[in-house]
Amino acid sequence: MKHFTLFVLSLAGALAQAPAPGIQAAINVPEKAVPSVNQTLEGTWLLELRRPGAPPTLLPTLNVITFLPNGTAIASTGDGTQATNHGLWIRVGDRRFMGTMYTMVFNEARVFTSMTKVRINTLLSADGKTVKGTTEVAVLDRDGKVMATIPGGTYTGVRLSAEIPADFYAFQAVE
Repeated sequence: MKHFTLFVLSLAGALAQAPAPGIQAAINVPEKAVPSVNQTLEGTWLLELRRPGAPPTLLPTLNVITFLPNGTAIASTGDGTQATNHGLWIRVGDRRFMGTMYTMVFNEARVFTSMTKVRINTLLSADGKTVKGTTEVAVLDRDGKVMATIPGGTYTGVRLSAEIPADFYAFQAVE
């Protein structure tokens, strides 16, 4: 009887440690699987901003923006009239985000003249490599009074990535 009890206990222990018969391999149906995309804006992007009402012949304003994991963002605009932009972003839906950027504006003498608050809608592409969106700009005077609200801006952007320099492999061999 002792041997039978020992056999049953040994068998129970072995069965408890055995993996489920192939459920992990069979649970996903490859032809029905939807690839998951890391739905975040985190990273650095090059944006082309188009002002509302601007003629199609007017070149877009370039902007480099970095979205940080904590929901903040820092950007630089390529038109030379603004300070660094600072802002916040959140995910609001499937590949959809909203944010607000704050920018100080200066005149030619570098005297602070106004502040802009840019409200942003963003749609991330399915592959996570591009974005497009709309903007609404609120222009505030030095005292914070809203002087104008300008809807209708648009933008497109591409996620930037690190690139291998020409001497990468040779440099890796240097000791």
